[in-house]
Amino acid sequence: MVARATLQAIPPDRLAAFAKSGTARPEELDLLAREAADPFVLEEIVRSRSARDETLLYLAKTVTGRPQDALIANQARLLAEPALIRALFANPDLTTDGRRLLIELTEEFFEKRVRRRESEARSRESESAAAHEDLTPPEGADLDADLDLLDDREDATPEPSAPGEEAPWDAEANSLFIGAIYKRLATMNVSEKIKLAYTGTKEERRILVGDTNKLVGIAVLKSRAISINEAEAFAAMRNLDEEIYRRISWNREWMRKPAVVIALVRNPRAPLDIVLPLLKRLSIRELRTVVRDRNLAPVIRTTARRFLVQKRR
Repeated sequence: MVARATLQAIPPDRLAAFAKSGTARPEELDLLAREAADPFVLEEIVRSRSARDETLLYLAKTVTGRPQDALIANQARLLAEPALIRALFANPDLTTDGRRLLIELTEEFFEKRVRRRESEARSRESESAAAHEDLTPPEGADLDADLDLLDDREDATPEPSAPGEEAPWDAEANSLFIGAIYKRLATMNVSEKIKLAYTGTKEERRILVGDTNKLVGIAVLKSRAISINEAEAFAAMRNLDEEIYRRISWNREWMRKPAVVIALVRNPRAPLDIVLPLLKRLSIRELRTVVRDRNLAPVIRTTARRFLVQKRR
């Protein structure tokens, strides 16, 4: 009771600054998350690297507005702890955009991975069956040894998901896939991450673009393997350095795609100086969506409303 009364007496801006400072201990952030109601305070707790998974799980089930957006944008944390995604899906106040982003995330990192494993397993089974049909052991061959070797290979083949199984939450597949990437990245220095940014996989680029060192994220954008869909996904991510959004806006090829433009405009983290000029390129329907988006800065919504009135004339 005393701790609760003390917290309620502290101005929200001071609590938010405390959560953002990096000096708050995990147990202090947990207490703050359960007692504070101010969205700016909760947002800083969500963004804090010191926040425990248990704290974020508590918030994920009920948080709304900016804190919810910040949690969804922290894809690295969601991938490391898939239970957070389940908790967000269980949140009755999960926004339509939030649900869409979470579905895209699970499809990209979990479902496609499982489908690839199933396809590879079926392919290996077909090849093995064909080999059995055509294979005639030569005279004197050690058939028992060959069969033992074949058994070893089959044991090493991952089993496909059972029919009806919810693929995104295959705990073994998730831990092997995500754990391998994060474990390798955790041991890399900045120089090694930059090299990987140029040559890595799509999954690795999606994680590296949000690295705390913006040079790594910039290197990701220079990779020749990046697709338009990746550029759109990066533009929509809300945990990147401002310089990353600027670099995206400088790429003429990407900015020819309306999906990339609208992703930048609707991203509350994107700098105003690159968002405001883009409003002129939006359709009436897109401008109407921007005007109604309360997560965006008032100046963006006001400017969008002005362009909307002009286009209706």
